[in-house]
Amino acid sequence: MIIDADSHVCEPPDTWTSRMPSKWGELIPRIRYIDDLEMDVWCIGDEIVNSLAFTVFYQEADNPLPHRREDDFPEVPQRVEEVHPSSWDPTERVKVMNEAGINMAALYPNLGLTNPDRYRTIPGATLDFQFDVIAAFNDFVLSWAEREPGRFIPLAVVPYWDIDRCVKELERCAALGHKGWVLSGTPEYHGEPPLSDRHWDPMWDVINASGGPVAFHAGTTMNPAEYRVDPTQRTVGGDRVRAVVDVVKSFLDNANACSKLLMSGVLPRYPDMKFAIVESGASWVPFLLESLDVHFLRYRPWENRPELKADELPSEAFRRQVFVNTWYENLRPDDLALLPIDNIMFETDYPHPTCLFGEEIQDSLTTKLSALNEEDRKKVAYRNAMRCFNIAEHEVGRIPGAALPI
Repeated sequence: MIIDADSHVCEPPDTWTSRMPSKWGELIPRIRYIDDLEMDVWCIGDEIVNSLAFTVFYQEADNPLPHRREDDFPEVPQRVEEVHPSSWDPTERVKVMNEAGINMAALYPNLGLTNPDRYRTIPGATLDFQFDVIAAFNDFVLSWAEREPGRFIPLAVVPYWDIDRCVKELERCAALGHKGWVLSGTPEYHGEPPLSDRHWDPMWDVINASGGPVAFHAGTTMNPAEYRVDPTQRTVGGDRVRAVVDVVKSFLDNANACSKLLMSGVLPRYPDMKFAIVESGASWVPFLLESLDVHFLRYRPWENRPELKADELPSEAFRRQVFVNTWYENLRPDDLALLPIDNIMFETDYPHPTCLFGEEIQDSLTTKLSALNEEDRKKVAYRNAMRCFNIAEHEVGRIPGAALPI
């Protein structure tokens, strides 16, 4: 059995036009062809907000299977008809999962229309409009999962920039059946208080009652002042050199957000609430935890933040409540000896540029985890994800044949 703890659903062209109130007219997010660019892009009103689909998988008349164009990588599809349907159709995605032996996959958003900075320069993009955009996406991802029962884990986006509206949307999504929450780990970069502030208690209360994990996904913790993507460029990130730096930086920004979380005082106050640090690997975890523990004891932060417990190290709070993902990493025996195996989940990141595909999936779960015993490999492959997302074994979809010899 395999549970993919981080995959992405590319938003199809009708994601918002079929769900948002008609009163928003041309402001509703939609795909438009731009003659000067010779490409399809996502627009809100007249403003280009993102490229077509952050996927590297094409379909072509002579090759209908999902495939990368290795010679052009990291160029991405420029027209709707080029995008492989597994990027945005759940039935087609399940076919890809079946081939890979993946039973279930968590669903994260793709376009980045889920943070307040997107809307600040767009005329007419009021708070009412922004929250309608978020609600429409949350409805969409749930309906996407419901089309293939037992195969997907729908996660709701948290619109954190208005706490009262935020709480109402969380309550709505919890009642609908979303299994977790996608949240920025650094709201202070977007004009809001840090997560250590008691401003967030109403949000934490709803999330804690839901039982679903809070996910800090790579990219959501980056400082927007340091990260600019030109949506009119044909390659991921717009520039091959900058893309390498920005991708790796997004992983380390997530590690920084994890550090802030462990020192926020939130975990001791909500000891049953779970967090997932997503699409940023796991090899940094031992160094981070060791460093936090050393300086925690040296600087005695509980004297300034009484929510922290003097007798509980950050590493202990991490082991109780925080999960991370691994995918392409070569985890050596010494790394694995230091990693909290009960807190590591497997991911593919499909259909993004760094995703695992085809034989890479088996290599990641066998060769790269060869130092683990059989029981620990099962934890990484699916058991830890079941615990993180509160998935019972009978809820996991079955596929023909054994996934992997694990």
